[in-house]
Amino acid sequence: MNSKESIAVIISGRVINAESLVTQLAAIFEDWTNSEINQRYWEKQFFDPFWNYDGETSRENPAAPIKDAGSPRDIVDWGDLYRSGKDSYNFDNNNKIAAATWKWNATNRSGNYYAYYVHEGEGTNATPRRWTEELVVPAKFDASEIKRILLNKIKVSMGGQGS
Repeated sequence: MNSKESIAVIISGRVINAESLVTQLAAIFEDWTNSEINQRYWEKQFFDPFWNYDGETSRENPAAPIKDAGSPRDIVDWGDLYRSGKDSYNFDNNNKIAAATWKWNATNRSGNYYAYYVHEGEGTNATPRRWTEELVVPAKFDASEIKRILLNKIKVSMGGQGS
């Protein structure tokens, strides 16, 4: 740097109309949770056969995409578990926090909720299939494609160019 160049130093900053920014971010988050998570992401988690599984089961559903499921496999079977979560999607924005929630409440023939057993590999489910893990484990979320999609939506919505 020669002596005629100057350096600008920013010593303070201010966000004007912060409420508008918060409103925009909440709308982007709602769109992402509905279109990307509740539609595409859950569908991939349940219907794509990429889950490793110790053992093989013959599914009772004659229309199951994979009748004799070994490894890798999908986790759709009758589809009740998938639909219970997808149909329960709720978005709440109370101006202090924006939150999307799902309730996996499908029941088996005995009337018991079984999402926990599939997710954690308990009971007759030999191997965990943690379809929510990429969203709730920070290190997995940070490395995920779904996070990149969210950041791209924010960038594009705020006037930047998407990737």
